[in-house]
Amino acid sequence: MPVVDLLGGKMIRKILLFLMVGSWGIALAAPWETLPPDHWAYAEIRWLQVQGFLGSLNPSAGIYRRGEIADALKADPKPQAGVGQNRFKLLEDEFASEMSGRGGWQFFGGGRLVGGFESRHGVEGREAGYGVIIYGAGTDHLGIYAAIRGDRDQGSNPDYAGKKWRDLTGFTEAAYLIFAAKRWEVKLGRDHYARGPGSDHLILNDAARGVDGLSFKLHWRWGQFEGLIGQVNDFSDSTGSRSNRFFSGHRLEIVPWPWLRLGFSETLLFSSLRFGSMNPFLPYYGELVNENSEGNGMLGLDVNAFPLKGLQFYGELLLDDIQIEEKIPKDLEPTEWGWLVGLRWAGLNGLLGAAVSYEGITNRTYNAKEPQYRYTNYGLPLGSDLGNDADRLNLVASCWPDARLRLDALFEFHRQGEGGMDAPFDTTYLNYTVEQGYDEPFPTGIIERTTGAGIGFAAFAHPLLQARGEIMREWISNVGNIADVKDNGWRGRVEIILRLDHFVRRQSKM
Repeated sequence: MPVVDLLGGKMIRKILLFLMVGSWGIALAAPWETLPPDHWAYAEIRWLQVQGFLGSLNPSAGIYRRGEIADALKADPKPQAGVGQNRFKLLEDEFASEMSGRGGWQFFGGGRLVGGFESRHGVEGREAGYGVIIYGAGTDHLGIYAAIRGDRDQGSNPDYAGKKWRDLTGFTEAAYLIFAAKRWEVKLGRDHYARGPGSDHLILNDAARGVDGLSFKLHWRWGQFEGLIGQVNDFSDSTGSRSNRFFSGHRLEIVPWPWLRLGFSETLLFSSLRFGSMNPFLPYYGELVNENSEGNGMLGLDVNAFPLKGLQFYGELLLDDIQIEEKIPKDLEPTEWGWLVGLRWAGLNGLLGAAVSYEGITNRTYNAKEPQYRYTNYGLPLGSDLGNDADRLNLVASCWPDARLRLDALFEFHRQGEGGMDAPFDTTYLNYTVEQGYDEPFPTGIIERTTGAGIGFAAFAHPLLQARGEIMREWISNVGNIADVKDNGWRGRVEIILRLDHFVRRQSKM
């Protein structure tokens, strides 16, 4: 038996070596392919942008196409010294085929595997991660792509409303047809969407399960406009009756100076199919009011500024419902809104970085009186994962002792009130007269407070093999919004990521 085990271990190592070395030697260009939100390149791009590089790549776009990244790598200045130069080189290696351009039809298949383990105080540790199978075909401008996912993380999330089997969920992460030109793109199908600056997004996040719909984007030197017409999961009431839920969104971004971007976004979640609600060129709020139709509309304003090399400031404001008049008790409903502000610094030629962000979302903001209009998709937020009635302060200090290794020092303070995403819509304000007025604290009720501090890492062992993880010490009071209940301890997660996105490929010239 020891001999068999030894031979098996050697065979496994040979297979892994073949996959990593053999796959890396053959490149394939898919410039229209959108980069999945969990790709390591996003973090590196964000930090390099703070240093003053890759400025032509829109820092307020949450999701990039591979071709967009390749164009920025070719056109923008490069770091000339330090760790930043080597980190830039890692990106050039990753997108080398898109930078060179291949031409003709290309076909590919493969996948990625994220496997690991997570543990939290008071909860038994468990295996974590997910696997994705992908395939696609296309030319330099036209592409078809699909990604099918098996996920243990979503299965352990109590808010996830999709099907589960033994703590495992399966769904199509993305599937779309796309045509991408220099100044515009059109996409039909399911894909990830995220809008606004920062690592979190208040109006539309980059959740694992994409949104189905038709989207387009027009961009020019001083700005861009984009729209989305889609559908999220159906709603089932207490009788089992199901109704469709639709989703529309648009965003206008203005670039008055190269160092400043201003964005205006609007989304609408609705159930009655109306062409006015799907028109990306109409103001959705006007449609709701003038047509007296039902739905949940959101407005977003954001700013992304790089006033000095090595410094980034960003902010986002989310507006759901603001009461202007105070004539009847209904007008006493508190303002439903959210905010996000952040600051990033990077210096010493890419050796060090630091970031601080603070965000908050008031009670009822993502909620609605009619539950079918809650701002969710399969039970998970369409906006920030913070949810309602909460705020969060994050601090991160990062160091790159080598281009292939990032070390993080982490701190977080999080408050959660009683008005969560699943809480019934609170109408306490209706019990007061206009003369009495109504005011409520933020967060509301008994507040759960979590303070955490720890360390994290991201290691780039090979173009096809990465690792990441973190360990945090937490101090929690009023656990579950129950007074005087405390819980202190450690939580951690470690993952190994194997990427074979284009493992099987074929190219044919036109």
